Amino acid sequence: MRTGNRFICLLLALVTALGVLAVAACGEKTPDAPDTDPVVQSSEDSSTEADTSPKFAEADYGGETFTVYMRSANLSHYMGMYIVAPENASDIVNDQVTVRNNIVEEKYNVNFKFIQVSNPVDTMKRDITGGDIPYDITLDQRAGYQTLAYAGLLRNFLGLEIDYTTPWWDANAASEYCYADKLFIMPNDVSVSNISGCRFFFFNKAVLEDFKLTSPYTYVAQNEWTIDTFFTMVKSVSAPGADGQIGVYGLSNEEGAVRGHMLTGIGSFLIEYDEDRNIVCKIGTDYAEKTQDFFDKIRAVTTDKNVCIDFSTAAGLDPINASKYPDQFYHVRALFSQGHFLFTMTSLGGSREFEEMEKGFGPVMNPKYNSDQKEYYHAMDSGTIIWALPNDPAADKEKIANILDFWAYTSTGTVMEAYYELTMKTKRATDPTAAEMLDTVKGSIRYYITDLF
Repeated sequence: MRTGNRFICLLLALVTALGVLAVAACGEKTPDAPDTDPVVQSSEDSSTEADTSPKFAEADYGGETFTVYMRSANLSHYMGMYIVAPENASDIVNDQVTVRNNIVEEKYNVNFKFIQVSNPVDTMKRDITGGDIPYDITLDQRAGYQTLAYAGLLRNFLGLEIDYTTPWWDANAASEYCYADKLFIMPNDVSVSNISGCRFFFFNKAVLEDFKLTSPYTYVAQNEWTIDTFFTMVKSVSAPGADGQIGVYGLSNEEGAVRGHMLTGIGSFLIEYDEDRNIVCKIGTDYAEKTQDFFDKIRAVTTDKNVCIDFSTAAGLDPINASKYPDQFYHVRALFSQGHFLFTMTSLGGSREFEEMEKGFGPVMNPKYNSDQKEYYHAMDSGTIIWALPNDPAADKEKIANILDFWAYTSTGTVMEAYYELTMKTKRATDPTAAEMLDTVKGSIRYYITDLF
């Protein structure tokens, strides 16, 4: 049975066995976001501006420690990005990390403590069930929290007095990660991972020029950036290497990631909300036909080794260079930057290997199914880090809410500004259209309860 048919059959069997999943989603928990722009009172009194900046609780915690239990910043993937600045770091983003953390410590008279380990969730169950919880909040992979949530070991974010519709949080995440009025994981601007971990495509401008291809930017402007356009471009690039060496290809294929994130891009969502905000499985003729069509088209490309190779094949064709990198992901990103692929899929975090490309790169959204599709869609890598709260009865909920909310707000104008607006949109992606593409990606992120459950 073909892969696509097997996928559809499995989904239909799941629905037959379980019926329709209808679980009440979260109710309206938060008011509208505050208007943070200054407002001129009137033409007669134009010199007076209303103070509409957000107000945060005043509190003095007497020099107490606020402890963050986090995935180590030294790991190569899914690390706790820009929570604490490494010693001797002097780049603009880490400078702002120190500024941000100092502002929060001073406002609330607290001292941040960061405990960095390889996998925080590994010891959280022991700590929480044992009643000895030496941290206030945790930061680890979103896909790793499910067993803790099932066991009732995570605190519900809806129990904190925080407005999750504000720009430094994410209203979509608050809604879509919610399950029966329970919200166990949440992103905010303290960690840049919520944009750095989103997966989409990058194209090599030198390869585009060598093969005399139309830029994806043009197709986006014409509303023709679709899977048919994308696959046609991929199939247009093929230049085998000499004597078994690696050549030039249309696409580097990280099997699960490319297929999964492109499915998101075409709006092939397994779950959706009905008019009463219940979660239901989305299985039907339209869904099945679109998904099957996608599988047929991507299979035709990924099985053609003249235009598409996977990471292991790339390492086999380039063994000496591959051995120089920490893992196959770094190796493939290096090959892309050296002109061996027209397209690669990675994240903003992964694009740091592209800074020295002679003719540069272009970011572009995951393509639509067809031109009738109104929106682009993107998702986080399920291993991207996110916040969770240990369910500690002794915890000071007000203190956690005050510090976490102000920390996120302060990060928006410091760390997030330095990372996204300056580093990503100015230093790394250097053309104006690239910035537009990144903003479209950032504004079209979807969240899946299946990341947790």
